Amino acid sequence: MKTLRLEKRWSQEQLAQMSGLNVRTIQRVEKGQNVGVETLKSLAAVFEISTDELVNMIEREIETPEAKKVDVDAAMHQRNEAHEKVKSIKYFYINTAFLALIFFLFMVPNYNGGENAGPLIAVLVSFAMIIAGHALVVFQPFGERWEQKKIAKILEQQSNSHNSTSKD
Repeated sequence: MKTLRLEKRWSQEQLAQMSGLNVRTIQRVEKGQNVGVETLKSLAAVFEISTDELVNMIEREIETPEAKKVDVDAAMHQRNEAHEKVKSIKYFYINTAFLALIFFLFMVPNYNGGENAGPLIAVLVSFAMIIAGHALVVFQPFGERWEQKKIAKILEQQSNSHNSTSKD
């Protein structure tokens, strides 16, 4: 009802005056508190809608703030998670570029025609292991989403096997 009142740019006092009700009654209706049938009829007449439409609108307005708050909280949580994920990916790329730069600037010039090949290969393998470990942490190829997919697949297979045995 508050939406209807605001669409018509009426104050609570103006609506109270037009409907012949008390301002406190208008406030109770907008809060979703119980009011009498005559009150609803009065308000519906002012808005030129049926009492059923008015009751439905009041119920929707009461449910909406809570639902919106939950939706906003969930969206903020998802946004924060995505932001953290993007930051970790950014740091992964920075780390990888840093290690590659160190390898090519400081290690490759010390190759000396194969004389330092052993230590060079050891450093390359070490850097590759650091990058791979960091990639596993950042991209989580066997993380929670992977587990959920595997669980769903196993449950589906189990239900399919139960369905096929029950048909026999």
